[in-house]
Amino acid sequence: MATVGRSIFRLRHYDCVGFDMDHTLCRYKLGAVFEMEYQALAKYLIEQKGYDVRLRRPLAEDVDFLHKGLVMDVELGNFVKLSAKGQVLRASHGTKPMTTAEITSHYGPLRSNEFLRQMADDPIEAIEGPLHRKYRPFKDYFDLPAALMCARIVDLLDYTNGNKPLEKYTFWRDVLCGLVEMFSRDNLKLNTGGFYPKIKRHPELYLQPCGERLKKWLTELKKEKVTFLISGSDPEYVQWVASYCLGTDWRNYFDYIVCASKKPGFFSGQRAFQRWNYTNSSGVEDEEIPLDEVLPATSKTIYLRGNWTQLKSSMSWCCGVDHPKFLYFGDHLIQDVLAADISRLDVVAMVEELAAESQPPKAPLIDGLTSYKRWGSFFYDGGFTEINNRQTTADPFEKMNTLWSNLVRKHARLCVAYIETISDYPSNHEFVTVQNGQNSDKFLGFLPGLPTCLV
Repeated sequence: MATVGRSIFRLRHYDCVGFDMDHTLCRYKLGAVFEMEYQALAKYLIEQKGYDVRLRRPLAEDVDFLHKGLVMDVELGNFVKLSAKGQVLRASHGTKPMTTAEITSHYGPLRSNEFLRQMADDPIEAIEGPLHRKYRPFKDYFDLPAALMCARIVDLLDYTNGNKPLEKYTFWRDVLCGLVEMFSRDNLKLNTGGFYPKIKRHPELYLQPCGERLKKWLTELKKEKVTFLISGSDPEYVQWVASYCLGTDWRNYFDYIVCASKKPGFFSGQRAFQRWNYTNSSGVEDEEIPLDEVLPATSKTIYLRGNWTQLKSSMSWCCGVDHPKFLYFGDHLIQDVLAADISRLDVVAMVEELAAESQPPKAPLIDGLTSYKRWGSFFYDGGFTEINNRQTTADPFEKMNTLWSNLVRKHARLCVAYIETISDYPSNHEFVTVQNGQNSDKFLGFLPGLPTCLV
């Protein structure tokens, strides 16, 4: 937000406006989803991998452990909250908080190492390359329950080792297999496993239907601009969730729909698009599209995989503008916000933690989104000043010192709690996105309001 040098954000400025689906347009009831995912993962580990049945404890007993963006030191069994420079702000071993002395014994007096600094310097490489096997960030709401599962496994392993840490932990591959199995496309197609059958059988427990005001906003937006959806989810799941949240006519809100996009690679790669064949379950192949072909804009077609370059040129042809301006709404701070910004889309970052942390609060404390006692704010941590031995500047941008809030600061035009927050404004509304002088009341880079910790 601060680095782009633009102090006013106007939706009408853009020719093409796009959205992620999960946790952006379609919101989840996170507490219920977290518990359901955790128990599905516990069932897999106990029944398929022979883990201790005590893992079946309710997630709610340790809900304060949940904090989006935690990074697991895979071999040491530690969980760390990182600064924008890759320094450990807070940490725990399993679910047990680590002292300053314990942190420095593992990560040195500067509370960092070359791998953590690399993660901060290049988050995309960190989640795509070899580093991902050594330090694993829990970066979105779908894998957040797995962080608590891993911490509890560490606790149990330490207990059986005479309440002493192991020299090396090797359980992560089993947990990863459980996550892959939970969200596998086979389970989606066959309606099996611990995730898809439950969310389909009782969507009212896990999904939040979109309101009429949001639907009207999307309808009006499409009249003025080219609209597009880029989701990493499989088309069968997108169709099911979007139909519940937006209505059975959900496709009519978009000129282009892309599923199974495999972000962040979608924005930088050159994978071919395919047209989704609805009879694919019977063995018919999805139709591949040449890389130089213009994609027609039609709500009747769902595209798979693909690449941003071809979609961008197709939308340019569709709106009749040689160099259209693009805006993208997404919740994943690496796959959506960072990757899209690098590819020269302007981005609105969807951060649900802001609803509970805004000033004044616009939502009650939300389990899994606020962990003040254990991990502190998503946006800021006072440990930063202790580590660097300097006073924190009064500039709110400089106080966004966590790894994840720094991605928002550097790569997003706005930070919004929910899509409804911005859809309540007309398209010609002007949002002030940088602070004017010393009056923080004029700082509107966050909606519904500035996080309390930055005031």
